[in-house]
Amino acid sequence: MWFEQIQRIAELAHRRYRPGQLLVIAVDGCGGAGKTTLCQTLAQQVQPWAQAQVLKLDDLYQPLSLTQQVRLEDAAAQKAYFNLASYRQTLLQPLLQGDLVNYRPHDWLDGKGKASVVLQPKGVLIIDGVYAFSRAVRELVDISVYVDTPLKLRTQRLQERPQPCIDWVPHWQRTEAWHHQHEDTLTAVDFVLAGTQQ
Repeated sequence: MWFEQIQRIAELAHRRYRPGQLLVIAVDGCGGAGKTTLCQTLAQQVQPWAQAQVLKLDDLYQPLSLTQQVRLEDAAAQKAYFNLASYRQTLLQPLLQGDLVNYRPHDWLDGKGKASVVLQPKGVLIIDGVYAFSRAVRELVDISVYVDTPLKLRTQRLQERPQPCIDWVPHWQRTEAWHHQHEDTLTAVDFVLAGTQQ
C-alpha cells in the first residue's frame, strides 16, 4: 500500500511535469516520521523521466542552546529553528525563476559543515523536512505530502539516530507539533501517507 501510494504521487508528478521547468514536491511531517525514506523512494520513481533532486531541510535547521529551549516556545521557537522567509527568498524563489542555487549545508546537531550543494532550476525538486509545506511557501509547491506517524515511533527513531545527545528531542517535538496544528498541515496537503508502513 505504501509503495503504491508513492507510485500514485510519482504518476501525478509525471502528468504535471513540463520539461525544462521545475516541479516542486514538498514532503512534510514530524521528525522521525519516515520522510527521508519516502523521498528516496519517490526520487527513484521520478528518475526515469526527469532529473530528481532532494533538498534536505535538515541541512538548514539551526541548533538551539538549552537556554533558548527554555526561553523559546511556539512561533518564536519555530523561527529560531528554521528561517522560512530566508528559505523562500534564497532557495525556492530563485530556483523557480530559473536560477542555479548554491548553498553550504551544516549538521545542525554537531555543527559540522558539509560540501556545497548545487540545485538545478529544472526537473523535480523533492523537499524533505519539517516545514516543507509551511503556509509561507505553499503557493510555490506543486504537490504536497504529509507522512503521519505515531509519536512513540517517531521518538524512538529520533533517539536511535547517531548524535551527541538527545536532549533536544522534547523541545523540537513540541515546536513541530505546534507548527503543524497552527498551520493545519495535515488537512492542507494533497496526500497523507502512514509512516508505519515502510
